Amino acid sequence: MEQKSNVQYRAEKEYKNSREKFFLLLREIISNSIHAVLIRQNKETNFIPQLDLNITFDENQCKIELRDNGEGFTEKNRLYFEELDKKNLEKEQFNFHPLGQGRLAIVYFTDSSEYETVYKDKDGTYQKRTIPYPNTSDGLFNFDEFVEEMPEIKDTYTKLTAYLNKQNTLGRAKTFFYKYPNSKAFKQWFIETFFPFIVTNEQLVVNIIFNGEDVTVKKGNIESETERKPFEINLAEGNKSFMLWLIKKGTQMHGENPVTCFARNLKADLSNGKLSYSIDNNDGYLLYLTSEYFDEHVDTKGEKIEIPVDDILKINKKINEILDIEFSSIIENNQKETKRNLKNFKKKYPSLETFIEDSNIIDDKKIVNEKDIVQSAIDEKSRIEKKFWNQIDREFENEEDKLFSDSEECYKLLNSSLHIYVKHRESVLKRLHMLIQKFDEDGNDKSELESSVHELFIKRGTTLSDSSNINHLHNLWILDDKFTTFSNDFKVKSTKSGQPLSDVYIWADDPEKTKQILILELKSTTNAHNAGNTKEGMIAQVKRYAHDFYKHPHKTLNWTVNTEQVQYTGIILARKSDIDKELTSNNFSGGYKPIPFLANSYYFEDNFSKDDNPRNKMDIRIELYSFEDIYELASNRNNVFFKLLKKEFDIE
Repeated sequence: MEQKSNVQYRAEKEYKNSREKFFLLLREIISNSIHAVLIRQNKETNFIPQLDLNITFDENQCKIELRDNGEGFTEKNRLYFEELDKKNLEKEQFNFHPLGQGRLAIVYFTDSSEYETVYKDKDGTYQKRTIPYPNTSDGLFNFDEFVEEMPEIKDTYTKLTAYLNKQNTLGRAKTFFYKYPNSKAFKQWFIETFFPFIVTNEQLVVNIIFNGEDVTVKKGNIESETERKPFEINLAEGNKSFMLWLIKKGTQMHGENPVTCFARNLKADLSNGKLSYSIDNNDGYLLYLTSEYFDEHVDTKGEKIEIPVDDILKINKKINEILDIEFSSIIENNQKETKRNLKNFKKKYPSLETFIEDSNIIDDKKIVNEKDIVQSAIDEKSRIEKKFWNQIDREFENEEDKLFSDSEECYKLLNSSLHIYVKHRESVLKRLHMLIQKFDEDGNDKSELESSVHELFIKRGTTLSDSSNINHLHNLWILDDKFTTFSNDFKVKSTKSGQPLSDVYIWADDPEKTKQILILELKSTTNAHNAGNTKEGMIAQVKRYAHDFYKHPHKTLNWTVNTEQVQYTGIILARKSDIDKELTSNNFSGGYKPIPFLANSYYFEDNFSKDDNPRNKMDIRIELYSFEDIYELASNRNNVFFKLLKKEFDIE
């Protein structure tokens, strides 16, 4: 008989750091009871193997009562129980492969326990003993210390009663029952843990009372909803047989579905990996796998199956082949749904499309929703962008290296950024379209302020001197894409409201090129206040602003320049009706010509007066653009950009 100190030491060594593994106690004592009833069933005809498990727990105590109608602690069973390392030959014959952990689990996880057993002695007489723990002197569960009694019931059984009420032991139980708080959840845990025992024994009945709620577990509960898929694989140790079980469950399968493994009839994990099958299926199944190969390679606690990674990969591949055939119609429907999601993704997020490989998405057996496709694309884009910033500044350090800026990944990143920029331009054009609409939502005439369109093109009071200025985020590209960027020689000034200046000035002061100034006058998108005005029309207003600059360039733009050497251009943006009003007014001198390919826009090589002498003139080109023409022109340019990004044009 093992000494008390030795058993306690071995229990501590076996189960230390097992706060989350209270289930090991239940697993060991229940499996021992199952072994007992199945051994007796093999010896007796018309025998019904039965377990009765009663669990009650609250904040102060957990009590476990487990009764089985096995042979009880016969003299032979006592020897196996009292000596930890003595093999139970009867269990070995049934391939139960006992590990001798039951008593160690009781010692480690419970605060007090008691065995009550009725058995037949060597003369065939029924005897009863009650053996408490830890109330024995020389050892643990010392049968010799407690005398035999004559039982009232003439049938063999063993009943274990265990109590947990101390902080540590009760805490472990609470942690477990937090995951399985009711009889339904606990029943599912029971089936998952002891499935091979249940599914292979027609007569075995387990009655469970869980905090007063009754449930029964037997083969009939699960057999009608179970399919078997046997298969063989040639592994490192030779050809091995496996049984894949599909058990119908109430909830659907989604994503990665684990394949639960069993060794020696008990649930166990693979130490070097996991088995899984990926699918979305409204008809959910639990996936179990049993094999004697697992039985041969499980650790002493029965928790870990030690097999090579290569074997795990081969097993998983075979499982996928089997289940792909089993669920072929489900997979086909899932892939159709994924294709629809992919199509919607491309339509909504064109800037991310390039970061997705269609085949990787469509070939998935689960439904890949739009959210997952977006996240996958974002992750790939983030990876490439990180690589871009880490490499782009070092590209020419080693000329033999392939330039990242010439790589396909870099092109993807640039394409994405351009998609976002062009989409932003599209939203700006939608705003412009709203401004030039003549009527409001109720069909009434509306009047837009000149400041509204000014703010859309470029914020008032903004001065742009170079492209590093944060204020380069403007919308002057609506007029022409050449105004998108600025250098130190190309500047812009947007005037404040109330200043005696034009709305926007754009000028170039390149020493090697002709100095230029563009005077941009923005009118209301619905009604210009001075279109065709007899005192000063729109054209006369721009010419006056040109004259003011000519006389005082430093005062107007803080620009010291010889104004005789400057080329002048004036642009007026107004509604086409206001342009017509301007060109048909009595004070208009005529000569304006249509701008090709635009319906209501005109130009003329005009002049303005330098001083009070009418003969002293300075040339200025005046262009009148209708908002309608500018909107259509900018929209067409933007559409071309989109088509280029989508590779709808062959630019080779």
